Amino acid sequence: MGSNVTKYEIDWLYRSRRIPEGVTCRIPGDEIIPDPEPDERVVFLAHFERGFGLPPSSFFLDLLDFYKLQPHHLPGNSVFYLSCFTTFMEAYIGIRPTLETFARFFALRINSVQGKNIPAPKPPVQCGSCIISKRQGSPFFEFSGLESCRLWQGTFFYVKNNGPADLICLPPFDPAPPAKTNWSYNPKESHNETNRIIRFMKQKMKDTGICSDDIIRTFISRRVLPLKRRAHRMSEMYGPGDPTKITGLPLSKKDVVLKASRFAKLLCVLTGNGASFPSALLTLRPKKPRTASPSLKPSGEELAGSAPSTPSTQIPHFWKDLKMGKTPASRLGRSPPKPTGSSDDLVMLEIHEHVPPLRAEAGTEFVDKLMAQGQKNKRSPSDDGSSQAPPSKRFRTEELGEKKVGPCAQARLKTLGL
Repeated sequence: MGSNVTKYEIDWLYRSRRIPEGVTCRIPGDEIIPDPEPDERVVFLAHFERGFGLPPSSFFLDLLDFYKLQPHHLPGNSVFYLSCFTTFMEAYIGIRPTLETFARFFALRINSVQGKNIPAPKPPVQCGSCIISKRQGSPFFEFSGLESCRLWQGTFFYVKNNGPADLICLPPFDPAPPAKTNWSYNPKESHNETNRIIRFMKQKMKDTGICSDDIIRTFISRRVLPLKRRAHRMSEMYGPGDPTKITGLPLSKKDVVLKASRFAKLLCVLTGNGASFPSALLTLRPKKPRTASPSLKPSGEELAGSAPSTPSTQIPHFWKDLKMGKTPASRLGRSPPKPTGSSDDLVMLEIHEHVPPLRAEAGTEFVDKLMAQGQKNKRSPSDDGSSQAPPSKRFRTEELGEKKVGPCAQARLKTLGL
């Protein structure tokens, strides 16, 4: 099929902070199989939509290295399962995900070419040959991906570092299928930390009725990319100004469910008045839906609850007025096309014209050290939990570079050694 990625979608990846400014993207031509140039890596838009981001998290890189995988070996639904696993470990358990716990809960199996005329053993498919699924007998939550993700192979494009820092960290592209390295690894009951996690998880499921939908909605509500390198765990996030978010704008409950339904088959049911939520959303605080001011155009996320099912012939006027802004020439060569009001524009849900760049929110020094040091975190482990509540009163702020920060942010930067 080749690739159907457009400059409009690449610009969305930059604007939603899935790709940093230090990375250049190139859209494929007419090639059917990826043909990257020297120093380029192959990535997929479907992965970015399901929790992946650049630079990748250490867990995602460790998984690729341990199982000798490449991004094109993982289907879109498998990346979604990895995001859910990371979310549970960070937001509910409060620790970084590990390969031992992952191998206890999930198994890897080969995706073979189907057909009655193909003799056994059937060869693996060239793209998406590694399927991640819940291990038989695993006590972990059951996630069901969407069958509509089958065409994810047509979303590949190329990325390349345009500076001295490696913000991609992915292995060079190799079209060969995986060699099943360490695919049979399963620590079973020999890993004590995983045993404690299982006991905690079973008790929490019994006490609160927590389900897979809660896990999915957690990372969507937190506005984070679980598989992207971040300064701290989800359990340590401290509010809308947290620099690990792709945006500081919250989502209503209905918007969260609608967005989650784009990735998985949910257990909850949408009603005419909103969405039904289990009572066990452990790490989230309810937020009031945002209303757009007269001087500010509604963003895609805020309109997600009302616009996705609108026919293309009845597009509301505000979708036609939604403007993307220009993409720097250093990234794409020319500006992307503006939205035309077609039904294809409705899937671009995370554009916020009024969201400042990450460096403007967190400060240049913070971002530079984060990129240089990776996930090096000097803060000692804590069981304090998390809170998204803003401070109840105003405090004195101090200058940090070009940014004024309060005592909460000052203390956190100090613990990170910045």
